[in-house]
Amino acid sequence: MTANPSEDVRFEYMRYEELDLRRLHDVFWLRNVVFVVGQKITSEPEIDGRDPECSHAMLWLGERLIGTARVFDAEDPRVIGRVAVHPDLQRGGWGTMLMERVQDAIGDARAELHAQAHLEAWYARLGWVRVGEIFYEAEIPHVMMVRGG
Repeated sequence: MTANPSEDVRFEYMRYEELDLRRLHDVFWLRNVVFVVGQKITSEPEIDGRDPECSHAMLWLGERLIGTARVFDAEDPRVIGRVAVHPDLQRGGWGTMLMERVQDAIGDARAELHAQAHLEAWYARLGWVRVGEIFYEAEIPHVMMVRGG
């Protein structure tokens, strides 16, 4: 299914304390589906205890959470991580919609993220610039990318 802004799509951006149990469950469930099940990352690094420090971006299609990311708003530069789109909807424009809305939420603030290396060109199209060499997180090649400021 390709992203269509006219569908029943909504974006939410909330501090951890504002999340109700349903939203928190859905965020963890989606990240588990994408990272633990889909990419075979163990749950230990995925649930790292740092979610309470973040704002959580959520892209909903009807009542279904289809995309999420977390943002360390108190850090300078801000750090964006755990960007995830449901596997059934990847490559349909939903990730772009999610990231555009995250970028709108943080405005022109300086930000960085660790992009999986195969997604570098996609992030570049969204205005991110690679800094440095490839490194590994959870045995997956990543690159540091920056934006804003």
